[in-house]
Amino acid sequence: MKPDVKRILTKLSENKVELAKKPSAILKTAQSLSENVKKAEDKMEDAYQKYRSSTEEYSRKLSDVESKAMDLDDDLDLIEDKARDLGIKPEQIDGYDKAKTLVKIMKSAKGNSLKFPTF
Repeated sequence: MKPDVKRILTKLSENKVELAKKPSAILKTAQSLSENVKKAEDKMEDAYQKYRSSTEEYSRKLSDVESKAMDLDDDLDLIEDKARDLGIKPEQIDGYDKAKTLVKIMKSAKGNSLKFPTF
């Protein structure tokens, strides 16, 4: 080797720079971060599926409530007719007013219920 090349190589070896981290350590950290993201995604997916299932069940129950309230309203209509046949006002029957009010509210359960976003 020429003396100049030898001198340059010696100078470079004296000033060599150590890497802050080895690529294998960076890879290990990146893989750990990737696993953390995957776990978080899985947890969010589970939560989303539970939420979706719950909102569907909630909607079905509200529909069921409205349907049954319609049947109860029909029953109240029969009570009104029978009361009038007997010459009394339906409001004079114990619990009639409260039942009528609650059935009216339940007939529009979906409209009066809490609203939850669906996806």
